Amino acid sequence: MSYSTDRRSLLKLGASAALLPLTGCASTNSADQVRVAGRVRHACIGVGGMGDADMKALAAHPEVDIVALCDVDRAFLEAAGELFPAAARFRDWREMFEQLEGFDSVNVTVPDHMHAPIASRALELRKHVYCQKPLTRTVSESRTLKRMAQDAGVVTQMGIQNHSASPYRTALRVFEQGHIGKIHEVHVWTDRPKGWWPQGADRKPGADPIPETLDWNLWLGVAPERPYKEGQYHPFAWRGWQDFGTGAQGDMACHLMDPALWFLDLGHPRTIRSDGPTPNGETYPLWSAVHYEFDANEYTTRGPLLLTWHDGGRKAPRQLLDDLEAGEVYDNACLFVGTEGALLVSPYDPPRLLPEAKFKDVKIEEVGGENHWFRFIDAVRGEAETNAGFDYAAHLSEIALLGNVALSFPHETLEWDAARMRFPKRPEADALLTPTYRTGW
Repeated sequence: MSYSTDRRSLLKLGASAALLPLTGCASTNSADQVRVAGRVRHACIGVGGMGDADMKALAAHPEVDIVALCDVDRAFLEAAGELFPAAARFRDWREMFEQLEGFDSVNVTVPDHMHAPIASRALELRKHVYCQKPLTRTVSESRTLKRMAQDAGVVTQMGIQNHSASPYRTALRVFEQGHIGKIHEVHVWTDRPKGWWPQGADRKPGADPIPETLDWNLWLGVAPERPYKEGQYHPFAWRGWQDFGTGAQGDMACHLMDPALWFLDLGHPRTIRSDGPTPNGETYPLWSAVHYEFDANEYTTRGPLLLTWHDGGRKAPRQLLDDLEAGEVYDNACLFVGTEGALLVSPYDPPRLLPEAKFKDVKIEEVGGENHWFRFIDAVRGEAETNAGFDYAAHLSEIALLGNVALSFPHETLEWDAARMRFPKRPEADALLTPTYRTGW
């Protein structure tokens, strides 16, 4: 079977993504969605690393049967097969979609560059899709998946499990109580990539023997061909490479910017500006500082809302933290700065109202979390709705990915025309919004 037609179709859709209606970031599911009446027959695409975690989390649902496993690395595939011996096994996801019958849903837990090609095929077949974050590697791909999901009428969910967890749900309740007033500034930061994966690095020369268990051509997929290097890409370090991953911002902003978009109901940014180093053509830089301007709304002060992303271990300015009497702060966090105080939110820790002395009498009551994976399955069965469907996921991912575009134009304020999906005063940046797929893919 030739698969080039499907891939060309995806690229055509990506080119027309600017024509899609720009809805808000609320996650919705249409009333005419496909639903599963009985047990959900689920196929796992990517079963190593985070794929292993997603597989086990989805399989734990009492109404799920794992019917297929797919991975380009036979070592991962065999390990997963020991857990689910009745499941069909595939190395090539295209063959799985062609040959497997009678399944309802898939998870796509693979390197970022393969999210859109795989998820798009699943949506063409009207399968329910759970896709890891970020939704895609480029802006146009995210918009395309959003449209395809709407057209297919299937259930979708992006793998931002912190969205359903107690710390964020507790923080939302605190925010809604109005303690910190109108918001005028937001800072978001992560400790990545330091100690996690390499960035700011060049490609090592030469080639290493490809492991006998790995199909390197399938791993590359739509990305440009390059030689295999041990430990440089597979199974984890691909995150920092521009051809495969989306760097610290793409990897973590979907977790850490999530409260800002969610709590403030943010639309599309007006401008984006990077004041950090540029990528070297191979990997993303060691650190970045990206500034966004958003239109004011009911939750913000009258001027534009300023949101700054920091990575590489950098955090909100120390003077601001000192003014808020914050002391030591979390390594991964989102800080809302309002007219009456501030709210520090972390996916891993309880929220903090700042200055703490001012809010010492405010009792923060914990809100329980939900199982993000189970909510997807429950939605597939018609018993719930997802809270991070592809409409919300595409919007959140797009904002993170726009920050990566800005890295290539340092110290320049880029005006963003979201309706037309372009940078009107910097057309060179438009080329970074749409991928180029390898011939044959």
